[in-house]
Amino acid sequence: MAVWSVTPQWKKSVIERQEWTKDGQRFTYETGWRWGEFHVTTEDDNPPDLKAGVDIYNCDYETELYECTDGCWDECDYDECDEETREWLEEFLEENSVFDLEEHGWSCSDTEMIIDCDMDIEMIEPTGESKEEPSEDGKSKWPN
Repeated sequence: MAVWSVTPQWKKSVIERQEWTKDGQRFTYETGWRWGEFHVTTEDDNPPDLKAGVDIYNCDYETELYECTDGCWDECDYDECDEETREWLEEFLEENSVFDLEEHGWSCSDTEMIIDCDMDIEMIEPTGESKEEPSEDGKSKWPN
């Protein structure tokens, strides 16, 4: 298996969308990132086939978030919440992180990570390259 670094070619093109739910109500929290990097694994040394607008978490490849930097906007869509819940969420999120909602019974039920532009795809680990992990005595053991 080969591992590839995938990065957007344009800034402000990584969009994270989280769906939060509680008691049949749902809202979407979106964060825009100036830059991001993902590591994508393929079965061979052919690069992954990814197009602009891809949800990198749902792209038919094993994907790992390496980093996102410089969050530059956030937006909420409360269309599936009643007015009382919407008002509470707006006030709560002014002073707290979206992740603090878990303490109030909300859960993140789905996350999309969209790369909304062309991407640079660079191999960082070719097929067959193995890493050796040291054993407890400091000597090499079987490769992964």
